[in-house]
Amino acid sequence: EVVAAGKAQKINGHNVISIATAVKEGILFLVPEAKSPHGADVTPDGRYIVVGGKLDTHATVYSFEKIKALIDAKDYAGTDPYGVPILDFQKSIEGQAELGLGPLHTVFDDQGNAYTSMFVESKIAKWSLKDRTVIEKVPMHYNIGHIAAAHGDTVKPRGHWVVGMNKW
Repeated sequence: EVVAAGKAQKINGHNVISIATAVKEGILFLVPEAKSPHGADVTPDGRYIVVGGKLDTHATVYSFEKIKALIDAKDYAGTDPYGVPILDFQKSIEGQAELGLGPLHTVFDDQGNAYTSMFVESKIAKWSLKDRTVIEKVPMHYNIGHIAAAHGDTVKPRGHWVVGMNKW
């Protein structure tokens, strides 16, 4: 809509919306993330974003509903130097799962579980999205990075296998 309204600039043949325009039009917001954020994965139901931080021991579960409510209420914790509104971290999250060392990427199954690659621990953590508790950890023989499951990043995950890929 912003581009269609002529509020973007053409740079090298591409429409670019400036930060100032994005702030003025209310289409850009910031929310604090974990230390050294890496993966940002949306749950199958589309309600949450799971963010892993290489230097954090948690997977943080952000709530789209809470984020939208903060934006609608203009309830900001402040702004950055460019005027971009910053949402309050605690008000934006559903909670955190204490997983261990080096959470990166997350995929999901159809039972309400998440599987997160643990880079430093060289493990896959299986945990419950409902109560954010670890169910089990599966050791890997290398530093895991990306992770894959059958349809594990879709609205209808299925299958019984998780594949941990070597980061190096």
